[in-house]
Amino acid sequence: MFLFYWASDSVNVGTMQQASSMIALGLSYREVIPCIIIGNLIISIALTANATVGARLHIPFSVIARASFGVYGAWFPIVSRLVLGLIYFGINTQILSSCIAVMIGAIWPSFKHIKNTIPESIGITTQGMTAYVVAWILQFPFLLIPPVRMRYLFIIKSVVMAIATFALLGWSVRSAGGGGPIFSQKATISGSTRSWAWMYCINAAMSSKTTLAASIADFARYSRSPKDQYWQIILIPVCYTLWSVFGIICTSASYVVYGEYIWDPTKIIARWDSRAGAFFMALAFGMGTIGTNISTNSVAVSNDFTALVPKYLNLRRGAILCAFLGGWACVPWNLQQSGTVLLNFLGGYGIFLGPAVSVMICDYWIVKKRCYVIPELYQPTGRYRYRHGVNWRAFVSIAISLPINLPGLMNIMNKDIYIAGLKYSYKAAWLIGFAMGFITYYVLNLVFPATSAMSDICILAEEAMDEMQTHDGVSLESGVTSTRTLYEKEDGTMG
Repeated sequence: MFLFYWASDSVNVGTMQQASSMIALGLSYREVIPCIIIGNLIISIALTANATVGARLHIPFSVIARASFGVYGAWFPIVSRLVLGLIYFGINTQILSSCIAVMIGAIWPSFKHIKNTIPESIGITTQGMTAYVVAWILQFPFLLIPPVRMRYLFIIKSVVMAIATFALLGWSVRSAGGGGPIFSQKATISGSTRSWAWMYCINAAMSSKTTLAASIADFARYSRSPKDQYWQIILIPVCYTLWSVFGIICTSASYVVYGEYIWDPTKIIARWDSRAGAFFMALAFGMGTIGTNISTNSVAVSNDFTALVPKYLNLRRGAILCAFLGGWACVPWNLQQSGTVLLNFLGGYGIFLGPAVSVMICDYWIVKKRCYVIPELYQPTGRYRYRHGVNWRAFVSIAISLPINLPGLMNIMNKDIYIAGLKYSYKAAWLIGFAMGFITYYVLNLVFPATSAMSDICILAEEAMDEMQTHDGVSLESGVTSTRTLYEKEDGTMG
């Protein structure tokens, strides 16, 4: 499952652009590639730790968060991920519309010269709105596919996108007569500036997958075995590094062919003379964008809506809400026009989600020692209520890193805000936030243990129901069953 998931998710326009944009900071390709490998390796470890929880317990991110944040405190990471998911859904739909525009223009060349009748203040042209409406309509049916059946979508997308990427790669190398000038360029920065650029690139590689690190349990819960998760530690660095290198090659070749560096592969395709070639390449990249939008945003947002309003919303209704709110209410064509400020703000979400992810990992693996009582995660008055439904330890752990990271985010949003040396710490914001959140949460639980939330064994939902049918003396509140052990650890010892 995860082979095709990551092969599918890594093949998209954003991945191919990432390495090229890092080179623009002044690093050489020999330095950028290790940054991508290191960043993806670190985030893959955190992601796998969270994925294993979902695979073992068969519950989504929104439910897992209740064990560490409390039944009501979990709304904070849920809403944070929901808002970010809606915005990214709209942005990806806008990217999809650029692929649709290339396809329509390939079929009807006159579309490229269609008269604009939309006021400039709206932020989009008639051509752009037409392509966006078509893109939204074509994408909508795919959003309604149940997550358990998305394996086939990932397989198709990974195969189609791999073929398209290699075709673009072959065209680039052949047209440019080689890899282009980027591979002969050296770093244009040195000293501490160069070192901090390294750290910034590593941090960027991690931050871009923070949402996935939090929400991966939404997919992992359908895994056949918890051991399947461990392959992600290898798959994520390999897949993302491979396609990042392809992006560098295509960008480098574009300078030879067109006289300028083009970071977006769809813009390279739009300049092709072959209408058929442009159409099928745009179709492939469009399929890739739809797959990425579903796996990264739609499924996550749907689960969040279901967790917030379970009485009225299910996954299908959540996906429909995501399509309308993310696709229209967020006005994505205006979001993209805001440029660097918006992207820096979205990247700054990592200073909140990074510590939240670390709290969840520390809670399951260290504090509660892999022992959750699943039925009580669904009870507002159970052991995970803490105080008034909120675990204050989790929120203190997130807040403790903000004085270091928040000034850096403010400085990026507004350069007039002076923050002295804290601008450098922001270049490692994800690592700092994750480490501080993890350590603080562990120490707080040592000094102020939440004894009422502890259990000596892990009780899965289906096992608890079987036990209740067999024995009348089961007490979920105390976490103690009779003679049968409800959970067996992977090393063979009994939980």
